[in-house]
Amino acid sequence: MLERGKVHLNMIVTKTGDQGETYLNDGSRVSKSSARIKALSLFERISVKLGFFIHECNQTPLQIPLPDEKICQIDLIALANSFQQEMFDLGSDLCTPIKPEESLTRFPAEKVEEITAIIASLTPALTPLDSFILPQGSLRILMSHDIRTIVRQAEIQVWEITDEINPTVPQYLNRLSDFWFVLGRILQFEEQESSSAEPHQWQPNQNHERGILIQKANS
Repeated sequence: MLERGKVHLNMIVTKTGDQGETYLNDGSRVSKSSARIKALSLFERISVKLGFFIHECNQTPLQIPLPDEKICQIDLIALANSFQQEMFDLGSDLCTPIKPEESLTRFPAEKVEEITAIIASLTPALTPLDSFILPQGSLRILMSHDIRTIVRQAEIQVWEITDEINPTVPQYLNRLSDFWFVLGRILQFEEQESSSAEPHQWQPNQNHERGILIQKANS
């Protein structure tokens, strides 16, 4: 990731983008409709969604039973905050075009490996899926799926950038989307433990109950 420095936001209205272009970190200007800027806007959106997720969480860590009598403790607030921070790290990287023989420190591949390892450690807590699950449940579960889909959208948008980029950026987004799918299932599992609600799964090519009933009103 790029080395952090101080950010000065003394003037919010600069009028420098009124013609549909904006500055990158190296001083170059690009169209606001470019794939790079569209990806950066999605990073901002993900960060806001993570803020909503944090708002829905409490200070009590999750206790997830794992095989071999192990327990995984998850502080959801700290977790989402760490991803918020990394959204800005990703944005700083993507906002700085790659130059020949540059000496900048880019967003590290170790972050991808870290998320991969976390997913591998949490997956044994879940039963294997025999169908796609429908995004239903508490607000935390729904927000996990919402974040997952926006992260996937951001990854797709990054791949549309035609200039050279740090390949770790889309790889990290790919893994992060997978993580939020797993976390959504973890949260659903945790809530099943305290209720009789079962996760809803996709049932292909079935006649599903619409839940609509038309009858005569009582006289």
